[in-house]
Amino acid sequence: MRVRFAPSPTGSLHIGSVRTTLYNYFMARQGEGGKLILRIEDTDQDRLVPGAIDSIYDGLHWMGIRWDEGPREGGGYGPYVQSERLPIYQEHAARLVTDGAAYFCFCTKERLEQMRAGQRARGEITRYDRHCRNIPAAEAAARAKSEAHVIRLTVPEDGTIAIDDLVYGHVEWPLRSIEDQVLLKSDGFPTYQLAVVIDDHLMEISHVFRGEDWLPSTPKHLLVYRAFGWDVPPHAHLPNVLGPDGKKLAKRHGATKVEEFRTEGYLPEAMTNYLALIGWSPGTEEEIFSLDELVQRWRIDQVQRAGGKWDRDRLNYFNGVWIRRLSDDELLRRLDPFLPAEWDRALVQQVVPLIKERMRTLAEAKDLVAFLFADTLDHDRSILVPKKKEAHETVTALSRSTVALRFLEPFSAERIEQAIGAVAADAGWSVRDLTIAIRAAVTGRKIGPPLYASIALLGKDRALERLEAAQELLAA
Repeated sequence: MRVRFAPSPTGSLHIGSVRTTLYNYFMARQGEGGKLILRIEDTDQDRLVPGAIDSIYDGLHWMGIRWDEGPREGGGYGPYVQSERLPIYQEHAARLVTDGAAYFCFCTKERLEQMRAGQRARGEITRYDRHCRNIPAAEAAARAKSEAHVIRLTVPEDGTIAIDDLVYGHVEWPLRSIEDQVLLKSDGFPTYQLAVVIDDHLMEISHVFRGEDWLPSTPKHLLVYRAFGWDVPPHAHLPNVLGPDGKKLAKRHGATKVEEFRTEGYLPEAMTNYLALIGWSPGTEEEIFSLDELVQRWRIDQVQRAGGKWDRDRLNYFNGVWIRRLSDDELLRRLDPFLPAEWDRALVQQVVPLIKERMRTLAEAKDLVAFLFADTLDHDRSILVPKKKEAHETVTALSRSTVALRFLEPFSAERIEQAIGAVAADAGWSVRDLTIAIRAAVTGRKIGPPLYASIALLGKDRALERLEAAQELLAA
């Protein structure tokens, strides 16, 4: 089993590309001696983005995906960057010309544009009109030595070409719908259609798993295989990751880049788990899987044809599950980049067990525990007063709570809970209403870690100071 992930370095790593890579990774790791190859397809030089290759490496490594051969790893089938393989493509394209399976085309850009304009005016499909196809081979070879040219594939005019796709089943195309595609451009660079076939063959790729976007291009690839006389490896075209509107996931739907999700505090375990389930089902009600478990469970025949919709709420659910699966020490380690360096990590360590159940992302931790590290709070009057209560009533309740806590020893969560319960009963308040007011007073928030443990961690002096400040604000 030799499978590959072959991204173009035209931008940051997209989450849809990661899903395709995951499926290739699962296949490679399911059998003895399976190999995953990373190949960089950079023949479209005009669209290259500096740093894109680093983004690919960093993003996939963060996800836990490792490959066996690649640009930095080496291997027996290199180079693994297409721009470093130009002589290979040029030699193979020349071979097709010699064999009569391809031909030199000398049409200028101006002629091609005039041709397409005429076809559009007549309501025809715009395609190359095979103007240079019948130039005698000797004449074309002589002209090619001095004239700018491309090399085009000689596509049969009749018949069909087909593939039995591992996801989509039998698909076929009439050859009359396929133009004589360019294989080698005038600058000596191959088109994708030529390079991908040559690379997959020479690198002995046993199975081609790629996004469904490439299905319409498949007949062009099949024709190149046929022209060389090579066997076609099994293909599987994987459904796209879709946005909520049913269209391919894009920037308009929000974050799409791996680095964005990493910055927002998502765990690679959650990303892997959730992504694997977009377009694949294990056939059971189970849905929480580690990377190793996915390798064991994933099967190509369980991949669905319909694209799976991206759902941020579902991702948040999975992220919460995986956060709670971490040990407290491991969660503290992962939280470190999301918290100010000056915050006391010993205090953070104490509060980690309290916030674990409430977190959906690592980035949320900062706001959840910030009250422990703030010198003063900017109280929000609107959240200090519970519904159906008045400001003066709240001042009285907070005052009684302040008195009860001032003389409390030991200042523990259990004793704090008992004291606040007694105050609520004495004041005729529900415990819920009283804790709403106290939480807003001591943390500045409506939600957060368990209140009684939070007050204990904050300490008596700071808790009393904040309760008094809240009373002064409401009494003003």
